[in-house]
Formats: sequence, structure tokens, C-alpha cells
Amino acid sequence: MSIRAPYDLRVEYLKNPNLIDWPRPRFFWKLQSGFRGDYQTAYQIIVSSERELAEKEIGDFWDSGQVKSGECSHVPYGGEELFSCHSYYWRVRWWNSSGQVSTYSEIAVFGTGFMGNSRFKASWITMSDPESYLGPETILLGQSEGQDQQFKAIYLRKEFKARGQISRALAYVCGLGHYCFYLNGQKVGDRVLEPAWSDYHKVAFYNAYEVTDLIQELNAIGIILGNGRYLKKYGYDQPKLIFRLEIYYAQGGLDVIGSDESWKTAHGPIQENGLYFGENYDARLELPSWNQPGFDDSDWKKAKVTSGPPLSAQNLPPVRIMECLKPVAITNPEAGVYIFDFGRNIAGFARLKVCGPAGTTVQMRYAELLHPDGSLNPSTNDRARATDVYILKGQGEETFEPHFTYHGFRYVELRGFPGIPDTDTLEACFIHTDLDRVGDIETSDSLLNDIHAIVLTSFRSNLMSIPTDCPQRDERHGWLGDLMAIMEAASFNFDLAAYYSHFLNLIRQAQKEDGSLPDFVPPYNPRVYPADPAWGSAFISLCWHLYQFYGDRDVLRKNFQALKNYVDFLRQKATTHLQFGLGKYGDWCQPGSLVAKKTPLELVSTFFYYHDVQLFAQICELVGRKEEAREYLDLAGQIKAAFNGAFLDGFQYKALRQGPIDRLPDQTSNLLPLYLKMVPSDREAEVLKNLLESIIVHHDCHLNTGVIGTKFIFEVLNQHELQSLALKIIKQTSYPGWGYMIKEGATSLWERWEKLTGTGMNSHNHAMFGSVEAWFFKGLAGLVPIEPGWKVFSIRPFFHEVEKMKCSLETIYGQIRVNWEKVGETISLELQVPVNTRARLSLPVTWPDYIIEESGLKIWEKYQFLAPETGVGITLAEASSKPVFWLESGHYEFVISRT
Repeated sequence: MSIRAPYDLRVEYLKNPNLIDWPRPRFFWKLQSGFRGDYQTAYQIIVSSERELAEKEIGDFWDSGQVKSGECSHVPYGGEELFSCHSYYWRVRWWNSSGQVSTYSEIAVFGTGFMGNSRFKASWITMSDPESYLGPETILLGQSEGQDQQFKAIYLRKEFKARGQISRALAYVCGLGHYCFYLNGQKVGDRVLEPAWSDYHKVAFYNAYEVTDLIQELNAIGIILGNGRYLKKYGYDQPKLIFRLEIYYAQGGLDVIGSDESWKTAHGPIQENGLYFGENYDARLELPSWNQPGFDDSDWKKAKVTSGPPLSAQNLPPVRIMECLKPVAITNPEAGVYIFDFGRNIAGFARLKVCGPAGTTVQMRYAELLHPDGSLNPSTNDRARATDVYILKGQGEETFEPHFTYHGFRYVELRGFPGIPDTDTLEACFIHTDLDRVGDIETSDSLLNDIHAIVLTSFRSNLMSIPTDCPQRDERHGWLGDLMAIMEAASFNFDLAAYYSHFLNLIRQAQKEDGSLPDFVPPYNPRVYPADPAWGSAFISLCWHLYQFYGDRDVLRKNFQALKNYVDFLRQKATTHLQFGLGKYGDWCQPGSLVAKKTPLELVSTFFYYHDVQLFAQICELVGRKEEAREYLDLAGQIKAAFNGAFLDGFQYKALRQGPIDRLPDQTSNLLPLYLKMVPSDREAEVLKNLLESIIVHHDCHLNTGVIGTKFIFEVLNQHELQSLALKIIKQTSYPGWGYMIKEGATSLWERWEKLTGTGMNSHNHAMFGSVEAWFFKGLAGLVPIEPGWKVFSIRPFFHEVEKMKCSLETIYGQIRVNWEKVGETISLELQVPVNTRARLSLPVTWPDYIIEESGLKIWEKYQFLAPETGVGITLAEASSKPVFWLESGHYEFVISRT
């Protein structure tokens, strides 16, 4: 039997990326084999400058030759220096454990941006004296950010002539804050809200487009610029563009069309626009054929050359319209007002179809909620106007969707519509970063499935070009505490390797010289420095997560000095190894309150100080900094001792007392030190007992935790094999809990445990309590990595109380699958272990006496392992009476039967 060729080839985690600006990008591939226990012993990569060479298996830029290695991820390019703005074609083959060699893979491709010392050679341009307006006042952390001068959309155009047959044409674009790109009247690409957000004092991202098929003899480029986050109140100026089009001719030669003062500028139908504001569009001001050749632009202004930020290639998937929803109901609460219910609370905008007289003004206002009388309740939008306005031109059916805004909404209020709308009038467009789904879980329990669904909706709604907190109010920032809470849970569902790597660079760029970090990234408001330690911990936590979940050791080396600077900042701010001055939020959003009612702020801050220092000590060890590893390990020991000295009170950790007789244990205060094993060994059992007393007795198997405690409580319950209690907590349908949200009609996660419908911080689409999703994979399916990147992993399924489960996870090595079903006194378990990996399977003892069969072969009876024949891929993992096995790669079908 021949072995299959590698599949799912990637460069820097991305499939066929068209824009890479690393000199030595890393290669990834996955393997399939019909043999159990198979693994890679060698590989060969070829990189070609032309597709035809790759088809002939000629690597003119790099032929690695046969490399004796089991690595199939993070393999660095080792060939000739890569050219700027070029496409490369690559293939790979592998040798397996028995020496067989596969055929080469299908051809994959990657494109380069401006490499090395080459520059994006064009000028930043903008419009002279564009019309402006005052955007709405916004509030951050209870303080006004003031009103902001924003600008009506700026239209730019340039005509040019091509001089022969085109072999290839590539356009490189950065338009700040956001842009739409047209060539010869056609919109180029299907991206939304490009480029990705950043701190434009540090960097702006450019995108690349293949436009060969759009080039003709006479051509016109059209660009529209919107405000996005490029705002004066954040310290920037006005929207601007840098553009470069490279045209390669079949007979040789190159033309470059760059942005300069020869471009023309004007205003057009897109008037006021803003992420919080919405968009006003006056179709009567449309400029027919403005983005096509031959348009008369004699009354347009010449572009003005200006300065702009440094540029970098955007190395993450774009935001797109990922789903379109039809209304599930339309109501008419008052004359001329219609409410469209789209059934789910999402992020995006509505697409309008309308026909009516010129000048008719149609307004679409967005919200998550309705008032009891059925009218729109925009309270959770806070200061966000969240309204799109369309003025008709009166020429048959007209279609509109906004260009430079998005909203968080389930409901859209339609006013001014000429006639009676129907289900085709509005369509909801759900937008988010176009990320591959890598994991899924489905059980026989409908409540668990419903919780999983609302978690996914909130994850998707907040996976914009940065991981945001919410999509509806005048905020939508990259809060690091929210990221810290859900990074693992989200990674069980979406391919976030490139996305998180990109965001990690933004965090590092936001670091100040003193080592401090902000609470959110990009740090658009200076008041967010320095970060609460729980929020700042996202930096080292994300580095560690990328290492553990994706096997990326390079990220530890790349960020080592910045991590050291941050840990040393914490050390400099500590008083006797405790953190008293940096905390702001702590265990944010405990039941009944925004701020923690029971958990001391300094306890949470010091916990994260210890967390970061002990993690940094491990990183020092991994990157070969042995002396520093010892230094920070010693520091961690001192912090732990100080923590216990300050906060351990008998057999429980300190809580904020509500009166002299309040001695009730606090959940978060006790679970945090249990999670990191900070509790003295002689008190651990009693501290755990107090935690369980709080959960079971005082809160009737409910949580009393905020974002921090909720993140870690299920880890602690798993550590002590209390999965039944975890499941009981998760399935509560009374307040507080996820089941309560479901019972109250939630279609996405709330920011607060309470159902609040007034003004204030009570978003109904917040991802942070989605940390519970990790337990579905780790506690229910029992999937935990033992070695980084899932090279070796544990499977410990929890069969109790759930009759059926299907779980899959696509790792960098391939798909892990854990499916089971219980029928009577038999459990059927199907497992998939990817090539190049192995798994440690722990099967729970469910009955006093039972047998275990695998693919029809009995392997366990009377508490003993029946050693199967060679080649089955199963060995006993430990000498005990418990069924714990090592599984080599392959597909397995177990049956556990009571006898």
C-alpha cells in the first residue's frame, strides 16, 4: 500500500497566502496513512519561481533534498533570498516509518510583499480640506472621550493606459481608516473594513490583490476612504491612501501606477460614516462611472501628498460577510415603523432593497433588544448612534449596504420606507474574520448544544481584525482581559494561529519603554496604561498558548525581551512581592456587580504576578536562558510565600467581608491559588473543601465568579476529577449561569450574569464568559495536550450523564476525533489519532466488571490488559488495574461492555 501525499499545505499558518513579508517563512503540512503507528522520518520541500517548474518537481529557489526529520510544522525556508512582490510555488513529500516515500503534494503558492530593504514606493495622498462633521461623544471607563472631528468619505481616482498583453497585475493598497477598491467599475475583492486595525503611530497594514483579469487598454482606479479608527481624538489626522499597481507584460517590461499628486479627489454619496456612528448615504449624489475610464473629473480636486505611518504586510485572514440571515419576524409597533427580528444577536449590518421617489429617506437603527411594547430598545448601544441612513435617487430598485461601519444587533428598526416591507427588504450580513472552523462538539444534551451555539455566536461577533469585547456600543476594543479569558476556548473552535500571532505583534508594539502594557490593544486611549495585571497577563499567556496549542517555540524567542521587560515592570511595581497599586478590574463582573464584591483586588493582581513570573521562568528554560530561569523561579517562590502570608487566612483565602459575621469563603479567592498549586500542601484539602462548600452549599451549585474566576474554576474542578460538579454548574437554568441566559432567550453571551436591559455596561454579545467552552473539549471529551502542538495528547472522556458525544479538533498535525455513544450497558468509542502523534487514553471505570474490545479484539478483561498482537498500536500506559493506554496514530473503535 502506497502512502498518501501531504495535504493542507500552509505558510505561516495560512493557506496560499498572497502577502508574506518574512525572509524565512515557515512551512506546514499534514499527513495521512493507512498504517497504524505511522510517522514521518524524512521530508523534501521544493520551492519554485514558476508553476511549470513546480509541476516538473524542480525547485529552482529551494530544494531541501531528503531531510531526516519528523517535523511537519514550523519548518523554515532555507533557499535563495526571496524577491519582493513575487509568487512562489511549493510542494512537499515525506518518508514514513517503513521507508516508503509519497508522491509530491498538490502545488501550494505564497506571495511576497516588500521584502528586506525594498520599500512600498508610492506617496501617501489625501484630499485637501475635506468636509468634516462632529462624531458622537464617546465614554471610556466612565470618562468622556469628547466629540471627534470626522470626515465625509473621500473618493479618489486615477486613469492609466496599459501598453500590451498582460501576464500579471498586482495591486498593493492601504487606505486609512478603511477603504473600498474599484478597478474599471468593479469592486476588487470581498473584504470588509480593510485594512486591519492598528496603532497607526506604529504601523499600518497593506493588502495585496491579483487584478490581472481586470486590466484592459484604458483603465481607471477608484478608491473610497472612510474614517474607521483613524480618528483625530486618537491622535491621527484625516483619511489617506497609499497605492501601488504593478503591471507585468507578456513580452517583458513593467509599469507601476502609484499614488501621487496626479490623482483626483472629491466627495460623493457616502457622507458621514463611523464605526459607532453608522453611515449616511445620499444616492442622489452618486457619480455614475466615476471609477471607470473616460469619466470627466475636471471639477475634482488634485490629491495632496502627505505623510503616513510605516507599512507592514497584513498577515491574517480578512473580515468578510460570512453569513446572511433572513428576518424571522417583522412587526409594526407604530405607524411607519417596522421591526425586523433576525433571530440571532450578531455583528454586521443590514442590506436594504427599496424602490421609491427620489429624496425618500430610509433609516435603519440597530439594537440587541426590544422594549416590552415591541419598540426598539437601543440602551445597550450606549453612546453609539448605530444608525444607517439611505436617501433614494428614485431610479427603480435600489440596493444599499454600508461600507465603513458595523453594528451589534438582532433587531433593525426601519423608518421612512416607501410602502410595506417584506422579508426581502432587509437581509442581515454577519461579518467577522474569515477563520477556518477547526473544532466542533455535539452532545445528546440539547442545553449543552445551545450553550455551545451562543458561545460560538459571541466568538464570531468579536473576531474582527482584533479580538474585541463587544460589537454594539461605543467601545469594541481589544481588551486583554477578555482575550486572556477565552483564547484557549476560541482556539478549540477556530484556526487562530495566524490571527493570534498578528495580535501578539500589536501587543508588543503597544509596550512602553518602562515595560508597561495597556488594558486594551491597540491603545487608542492613553488612560489604559498601565494594565491591570490580570489584563496585562494576556501577553505572556498568549505567547504560552501559541507554544502549547500550536507548537510555536519561535514565538517565545521573538517576544523574550518584551516579556522580560513586562515581568520586570511588575517586579518594580511590587511591594514586598505583592501587587497593591496596579489592579483596576480584578474578578470583573461577578454576579450582581461590575466590580468584585468578594474577591480582593490585590489578591487577583498578585496571583497574576506569580502566574506571569513562573511562566516566564519556564520560557527562560525553553530558550536556553538557564541563569534567568533560576532567577525568576526563585522570584516566583518569594511571590508565592508572600501571597500565602498576606491572603491565606486559616483554611481559606481572604475575601471582602460584608459584615462582622461574614465568614463565607469566596470562590475566586480560593480557586486561583488551587489552580497554580500555590496552597501549602498541608492545607490544600481544606481550601478545596471551602471552595466546594461555597459552590455547593452557599450557592446551590452556581458560580459566584467573574471573568477571572470563571476562566479557572473548571480547570480546578478537572484537576480534582470533579467533572460531575462542573457539568451541574454549567447546566443550571437558574441565575447565574449559561442555562439561565438560554432560558431568558439569549442567542449570544451576555457581559453580565444578570439580564439587564437598561443603559450601562450590559452588552448582550460579550465573549468573555465563553471560557466555559474549553471545558466542553477538555472536561467532556477529555482532550488536553501533553506535548506542545498536540504532538502527544491525553484523551480522558467523561461518559457519565451524557449519552452521546461527537467531538473533533483539527490540530497542526491533523484531526483528532472523539465520538462516543452509550446504549444500555455498552459504550462505543471511536477515536482518531493523527499521523506523527500519539495519545494517552484513560477510560473511566464505569462498572464493577467489564471488558474492552478494540476493532473486535478483546484487550481488557478482569482488570488486566490482554496484550494484543504486534502492530495494533495499543500498549499499556501504566502498571495498574485501570485501563490507561498509549495509542499510536490511527483510527480506533473501542467497545466497553458490562459483564
